[in-house]
Amino acid sequence: MILYSIITVISLALIVTLNTIFNPAQSEYWWFYLVYSLAVAIIAFLLDALIAFVIRRMPAKWFSYKRHMFQASDKEMRFYKFIKVDAWKNYVPELGGFTSFHKDKVVDPNNNKYMERFILEACYGVSIHIWSVPASFLLLLLDYKMYAGSSMLWLTICLPIAVINAILVLLPAFILKYNLSRLTKIYELNLKKEKTVDK
Repeated sequence: MILYSIITVISLALIVTLNTIFNPAQSEYWWFYLVYSLAVAIIAFLLDALIAFVIRRMPAKWFSYKRHMFQASDKEMRFYKFIKVDAWKNYVPELGGFTSFHKDKVVDPNNNKYMERFILEACYGVSIHIWSVPASFLLLLLDYKMYAGSSMLWLTICLPIAVINAILVLLPAFILKYNLSRLTKIYELNLKKEKTVDK
């Protein structure tokens, strides 16, 4: 969470500074750009939260790990290894506390009830983060000035915040899909062991 907070603060500071210096309008004080940028950033957070709220209330059967969108291909896994997910995944905030189930580490890999819940939560998480990416660009509609005439706020403030938000919500999706490949292998191996014991 600290890393994400630092990225957010630095990004907003740059956006405010660059708009104050270079914005073509030249008619607003620096504090306008600060307040406007903060407002857009807060709405971005609330939009992400709304998407999470809606998706979490969808039927669990829609989020089977066997669905194509939750399965990482060999090419995709090579990409995750290329960007070294293992090296930075611990710096990305894990918000499992909101559902009373943390996904930052596997606590009980031999318990398939636990593994089922872990995999389901990971699939929900992938969906939430993936859908949050295109939704981020709804922020461009927040340039209220463009509806009354020409304005560049959608380009100089809304778009940068949308891109930053999209990147920050996409990284956890990479981590979850990367981990899902391992989780499902453990889960299916447990199932095979259970069948062997039953025989």
